[in-house]
Amino acid sequence: MTRFAIISDIHGNFAALESVLRRIDRLRVDEIICLGDVVGYGPRPDACLNTVMRRCAHVVQGNHDEAVLDPAVDRGFNENARAAIRWTRSTLGPLHLDAICNFPTALYLGRDTVCFHDTPNREQTNYLNGAGAASLAFTRLDRPICLVGHTHVPMVFECDAAAGPTPEPETITCHRPVDAMPIPLRADGRYICNPGSVGQPRDADPRASFAILDLDRRSFTVHREAYDIVATQMETQRVGLPLILARRLDVGA
Repeated sequence: MTRFAIISDIHGNFAALESVLRRIDRLRVDEIICLGDVVGYGPRPDACLNTVMRRCAHVVQGNHDEAVLDPAVDRGFNENARAAIRWTRSTLGPLHLDAICNFPTALYLGRDTVCFHDTPNREQTNYLNGAGAASLAFTRLDRPICLVGHTHVPMVFECDAAAGPTPEPETITCHRPVDAMPIPLRADGRYICNPGSVGQPRDADPRASFAILDLDRRSFTVHREAYDIVATQMETQRVGLPLILARRLDVGA
């Protein structure tokens, strides 16, 4: 198996997830990998979990997934995220909680690829949103390709293998993916690849984001997919979640 669809940060947005999966079905992949945060923020955590467990070959546990299981985790969230995770916790049943409990925090795909939700630095939750953070992450990697989510922004960090196991920030190239344009993954390079967010993009593009990792062609391609944002906004308000969680969807922030 060499062609993977990579999804992340669904955050209870079932309309976005359905649209992305329909697109993935047309793209013909071997497996779907989820990098975590299936729940949190959005109004349909149960439907998202049911679908992810059915459609994805592997699911990594995200920090919002963990917070559903451990109330101590949500104390570090902002007020709106904390309100959403506590509402989510109250809506999920034992089978959903058991499934989340069994999501691993790290996943290896063959010899070349490792997956985390946020960072390979397991001592802290971190946003890999710049060369400085990426340089620290590269020091913890034992595979040439690392897949992460968490930032809700699609991005590829590249460093030359000649830079060694502890590359300086100035040796790292930051690629901002363009919709449907493959980013080559050189055999002599090391990469941290982020597919962006299905359910709550934060790069000023409200369309759902996901990626295709093709290990035969050695490429990482981000795709954007429109979905019914208004329907999700209305449902978010109907269940009583903070209004800002609905409003941010149509601006991609």
